[in-house]
Amino acid sequence: MKDFLSNVWVRRAVSVFGIIYFAVIAMLTYATFLYDLEFAEGRERNFFIVYVISSVVFLLLMLLTRNELVTRVLSVLWLPVVFFLILFNMMDWILIIPPFVVAIVIFFAAGTNSTVKVIMGTIYLLMYVLGIVAYFVLNVLFGGSSEETLLNEDLPNTSASVYSLYRNDFQHLCQVTSDDNTISPDGKYKILVYDVKNNDLGGVKICVVPYDEDIELKFFTLKQKGIKRTISNKGIRGTVPEVGWVQDEKTGVLRVQYKLSEGAEPKYTSVYKLPDKQYLEFLGIE
Repeated sequence: MKDFLSNVWVRRAVSVFGIIYFAVIAMLTYATFLYDLEFAEGRERNFFIVYVISSVVFLLLMLLTRNELVTRVLSVLWLPVVFFLILFNMMDWILIIPPFVVAIVIFFAAGTNSTVKVIMGTIYLLMYVLGIVAYFVLNVLFGGSSEETLLNEDLPNTSASVYSLYRNDFQHLCQVTSDDNTISPDGKYKILVYDVKNNDLGGVKICVVPYDEDIELKFFTLKQKGIKRTISNKGIRGTVPEVGWVQDEKTGVLRVQYKLSEGAEPKYTSVYKLPDKQYLEFLGIE
């Protein structure tokens, strides 16, 4: 067995598996740049187990082939990819920790020239420190102090403090925000209602987002992000607005009908095109 593993061609063949793991993490990084990753109910733990075991297995294979050219090249490329994975999924430790550990270990363990390690290590250290500081600064500047909470039937599990504001009208809230009421007749759009907490009185925001552009996978769903049209942000916090879809009989254009409070006159906003995708949403820019 030892002779088999010491064979140069066997090691070169095994080193290719490192490319597979690298490609998966790179695709995950790109996917979380374009989409919000939302775990399927009850699947988060299973995903973490598979994720960690896979990371350990591929790390062992890369350590076995640490002197091969493929592994040495990957050891230099890992940290930049993980850097962007961290930026796009800040505080989502399940996604971040396993590949980050792999990247650090293989960077120091690979048989890369020591001069290259010193130079690239210094560059990466500066990139991580300055990049993460810049991330938080930009989020403070563009994101502001507002805190948005999606209003739907999952609210009691999402935020107890926000739920307390709508507890007395929660059944009505569930009806208003149900798929039957919020998904457009053509299945292309969906109305979302948010509770907004800020330094003022706060409010309720009504938005329209794409509905048919999510990607459902075994452990999680990739939800489209960065495409959102605000219909109104003048709702009264703690008051459930009336929202729904109507279609203009003459033009066929879909319109959102909404009332921000009981007894108010209904208002209408036509929806025929959503804004272009905002790729910098992860920085708090909308």
